[in-house]
Amino acid sequence: MSSNKVLPTKLNLIRFKNELKLVSTIKRLLESKREVLLIYLRTYAAEYEKLYSEVNEALKKTYNSYMQAVVDEGITTIEKIADSQSHSLSVSSSLKVIFGVKIPVIQLNESSIPEKPFSEIETSPYLSEAYDEMREALVKVVQLVELESTIRSLAAELRKTQRLINAIDTSILPFYRGSVKYIKSVLDDKAREEFVRLKITRRILERRRQSGE
Repeated sequence: MSSNKVLPTKLNLIRFKNELKLVSTIKRLLESKREVLLIYLRTYAAEYEKLYSEVNEALKKTYNSYMQAVVDEGITTIEKIADSQSHSLSVSSSLKVIFGVKIPVIQLNESSIPEKPFSEIETSPYLSEAYDEMREALVKVVQLVELESTIRSLAAELRKTQRLINAIDTSILPFYRGSVKYIKSVLDDKAREEFVRLKITRRILERRRQSGE
């Protein structure tokens, strides 16, 4: 909307000035929110990077132990043990709110992880190691998923906040500032015209008064 299309009245001047103050306040709040979101993102990103390295290391250890167990027991035996177990895990989810942003909370029900379906005495010790390492890795993987979801949610909110700030800077504030400037300019011109008109009228009246005398 063009500033020149608003009605240049004193009432509109007051209204647009008040709305300009309000928009400026909203922008400051959004900028504060952006800074807080950035702090949270940096914090969670550092946690994610650390946990990601831990998960990679845990899975690497699990894979090495598993491959040693395969060498000792044979792939057929390992597959039979794996096929005898449940192929799903129980995971619960909820939401928490961080600075107005809904963040997923994911928890692995560790009791849903099957107990060791083999005897540690009768099977390769590497198989037992692989089981223990995988159990620990699963917990970390779920934590990693939660952190990634958190970062995605915060990043999406940050983009939304930045778009609002950009809209205020590029469209809303220029409109209100232009409107206030336009209305003041028109009202000032009218005031000057009225002043000149009154001055001329006063001179005419004075001349008539003098000629009448």
